Amino acid sequence: MTVVSLRDVARQHGEVHALKGVSLDVARGELVAVMGPSGSGKSTLLNLAGGLDRPTSGSVVIEGADLAAVKDLAALRRRSVGYVFQDLNLIPSLTAAENVMLPRELDGVRAGQAREEAEAALEEVGAGQVAGRFPEELSGGQRQRVAIARALTGERRLLLADEPTGALDTATGDGILRLLRERCDAGAAVLLVTHEPRYAAWADRVVYLRDGVIADATAVRLESAR
Repeated sequence: MTVVSLRDVARQHGEVHALKGVSLDVARGELVAVMGPSGSGKSTLLNLAGGLDRPTSGSVVIEGADLAAVKDLAALRRRSVGYVFQDLNLIPSLTAAENVMLPRELDGVRAGQAREEAEAALEEVGAGQVAGRFPEELSGGQRQRVAIARALTGERRLLLADEPTGALDTATGDGILRLLRERCDAGAAVLLVTHEPRYAAWADRVVYLRDGVIADATAVRLESAR
């Protein structure tokens, strides 16, 4: 079953063509890594796939819903899409646990349950000890893990990760990729932007972007990398 489908998607910012007619499907249980040089359109692709940005032309469909026709896009994103942003987007005035539980509370989950889920997700990414700390009190790697925990909470079927291991050491990065792979194997669809071949090796497919178009797509799934 296809979780997210992009069809002939283009995104233009003034005179800059960030994406030029990209088509891509990501199915349940599939991890797709997106690679390419800086400026090739990787982050733009992720933003469009998750409904954070609108395409100039083309369509984006998440679980059968055409985003152009969705009235409450924010609610759909909270329910269905987990994000790990490059700049993390943690709220400074909230503790790590409160950052992780906020999207669930906004969706009507009671505070007690949301906190339990948040603390479990923080433990899962090896950040349980920082649950009560504020972002400014955390290292870059700890903030990265909090952002990943926030993306993993709830029953999100699409996970979008933009360089999720950028501030992590190799061992922790491997652990995060293992978590994403496990969520994927449990039925989620994962779209991962990375510059690291070692992390792309965890994917089922690697899509190479260059100058806003898909230049190549390669099946991977190297069991030896796991």
